[in-house]
Amino acid sequence: MNLHALRVFAEVASTGSVTRAAGNLLLSQPAATAQLRNLEQELGMKLVASKGRSIQLTPAGERLAARARQLFSLEYEMEREMNALKIGLEGSLRICATDLPGRTVLPAWIVRFKQQYPKVHVQLTRGSSRIAMERLLDHSVDIALICGEGPKDSGLEYITLLEDELIFIAHRDHPLAGAATTLQELMATAFILREEGSYTRRKLFSLCDAYEVPKPRTGICIEGMHETIEAVKSGYGVSFVPSLAVARELKSGELAEVRVPGMRVKDPIRLYTRIGEEPLAPAANFMAMIAPPLSQVGS
Repeated sequence: MNLHALRVFAEVASTGSVTRAAGNLLLSQPAATAQLRNLEQELGMKLVASKGRSIQLTPAGERLAARARQLFSLEYEMEREMNALKIGLEGSLRICATDLPGRTVLPAWIVRFKQQYPKVHVQLTRGSSRIAMERLLDHSVDIALICGEGPKDSGLEYITLLEDELIFIAHRDHPLAGAATTLQELMATAFILREEGSYTRRKLFSLCDAYEVPKPRTGICIEGMHETIEAVKSGYGVSFVPSLAVARELKSGELAEVRVPGMRVKDPIRLYTRIGEEPLAPAANFMAMIAPPLSQVGS
């Protein structure tokens, strides 16, 4: 069936006039009449009958007009849905993040995004930097937010969203709380160390190597940043954590920074995407919302 002719017929049925239908479709009246006659010939039955200066649908025309309304209504809905997906008004956004951005900045960013795009389904999962990279590479997620320097991979690129710092912290009643000391003295005190494979643990050991200082005397080894901070808050030892993770505790005075003069350890939060692949519209909209204008780009 010729859909163009069917559209002309549907407009004739809706307006009750070939002249008005032709005008609405930007056709000449003879062209609209020809399309109507072609459709009748194709179907082998009359669809409209003259009634004075107007027209009347035949029983076959009534049936076809009802189906045509359903068809073009579905066409409109399909176009609307596809356009919504194209510009990111609908669809899904899948994010994998390491612990720090997943617990701190991302929840507020996601709420802000949902306020702008309420029909987009957002899924946030957390994992190590290695897991986040793997999920991004196998297309299980659309973007990954990683704290610190993620594994080198030629298939991914990133923008730096925030520049946090790794700092030494202690309970407010600890002898070193708020004090300035040396890395060697810190490593000699009771230390709460993260699990093997942790980025902060690797960074701490790199500092020890760079300053030729023995590794920390481990008092406790804990898996998880949140659990590590809770142990420090309980009053035991010193640890090495992102400042963003303890911002509230530092502000309230529950925890205190232990400073090592001249030592500043950057801890960037980066957003990773796949190289050479345009992000889907929801991911692109999210990135545009959170990315600073002068983000540092790398791969």
